[in-house]
Amino acid sequence: PREAAPTTGAPTTGPTATGGPTSSPKPTPDASATPGKPGDGCATPKPTEPAEVEPGEPLPRIAAEPGQPRVAAKPSKLTGSKVTMTGLRFEGIVDLPTGDGTLKVLKFSMAKGVTDDFLLQADGPGGKTMRYATDRLTVQGDVAFYATRFVGRLLGIKIILTPDLPFPDGIPITLPIPITFTDPVIDLAYVDSDVLTAKPALKVDLA
Repeated sequence: PREAAPTTGAPTTGPTATGGPTSSPKPTPDASATPGKPGDGCATPKPTEPAEVEPGEPLPRIAAEPGQPRVAAKPSKLTGSKVTMTGLRFEGIVDLPTGDGTLKVLKFSMAKGVTDDFLLQADGPGGKTMRYATDRLTVQGDVAFYATRFVGRLLGIKIILTPDLPFPDGIPITLPIPITFTDPVIDLAYVDSDVLTAKPALKVDLA
């Protein structure tokens, strides 16, 4: 197992002011990165009935979690062939602290997220790019993603979510059943979870 350190661009599942998203999972036998939880975790997604947002209206503004660490001003980029989210809930719009201000992001929580053909790219030292890759990356237990942009295909239809765009008509805020987005591209500012597991072990390189 490899402990993820909060170095430049390192995903400790909850990004640092100089790096990519950082997480806070607890170690598991298969985990290749098991970041420690920074501050109070995110609320557990509740399996409530799906609620509709008013068409053309943005998601509500919500406060950052107590003890929220600073994040990088430039998010990392997460891609994969598909991501399956269980217990997904679009929480709202949050301002996360950065080194010299704030970053406006979308927060969405879930019980579990599985990304196939996972690749995370973040700014590294010397102007290079840190790359974290594995065939399948799973985060579970009080999972929260904070993103400036989320793009994916749902049943073949391209979905684009940002803090500044109205929430798409017809998509419920809460989705209690597993939902799969293909070809996801997520500009990821911060991630929080109890457990992070990579199969096979997470590969890290500098390009």
